Amino acid sequence: YSGEMDEDWLKASLSFAVPRAFVVDRDGRIAFIGDLVKLEDVLPKVIDGSWRASAEAKNAEKARVAEAEIDAPQKALRRRIRAAADIEDWKTALSAIEEGIILFPDNIWFHQKHVEILIGVMRDMEAVWIVLGQFARTAIERNSEDWLLAALQQLYGPIYDYSGLPLAERSSMAKELSERILRLCPQHDAPLRYYSYRTIAFYYHESGDNDRAVDLIEQALKFVDGASLPDVEKHERMAQLLQTLAEYKGEQVCYGGICAAPRKQC
Repeated sequence: YSGEMDEDWLKASLSFAVPRAFVVDRDGRIAFIGDLVKLEDVLPKVIDGSWRASAEAKNAEKARVAEAEIDAPQKALRRRIRAAADIEDWKTALSAIEEGIILFPDNIWFHQKHVEILIGVMRDMEAVWIVLGQFARTAIERNSEDWLLAALQQLYGPIYDYSGLPLAERSSMAKELSERILRLCPQHDAPLRYYSYRTIAFYYHESGDNDRAVDLIEQALKFVDGASLPDVEKHERMAQLLQTLAEYKGEQVCYGGICAAPRKQC
């Protein structure tokens, strides 16, 4: 599977992300291109023939094309980065990423990709420490939970080997990010608070404050339990939190009829 057909469809439809829904009407013409979540509203109108000529359809298509045209330069830059990474031309990839950070300062992805290549591929610990510091400072200046979480995940994530970075400074930076996220958390609903608390708990667990990590996971359980979520989603989130809690406590834990035990270490 080369993905060429996907690429052709995306270009032809001015779409830059998957999944995308394509709805064909009774005459064999594409009546709708867009997010899957909109299908529930759009599909019945396509089926009964009222969609194509409606003002709603025309406005939706105009908005979609306008958004695509705005996003086109950014998507083209991301394709350059992907092409360079595919042939392991990391110098070119980094140059394009740095260009992206300047041209699209509101896009977190370029910052995340910067860290990923420097630490995950090149192991340039001196350069990545500078980049991590810049990422954290930008997140603090923006005071945005999305940015703060993203920066924290790059500083304390489960996928990178951080050996070679100054531990005390990294921990101090992560602590400031965590405290800022916690101050913003009450403004948000349970799903986002769940995600934030899991991320912060991982930092505290890794930095040695396991009691704080356990407390955060237990709070997250209460948030999710009291949230208005679909049963399947609620059960899944609670099961994930309980598994994390079991790992942190080193024993079986139960909540609301769901139990989890620490995974056996090989």
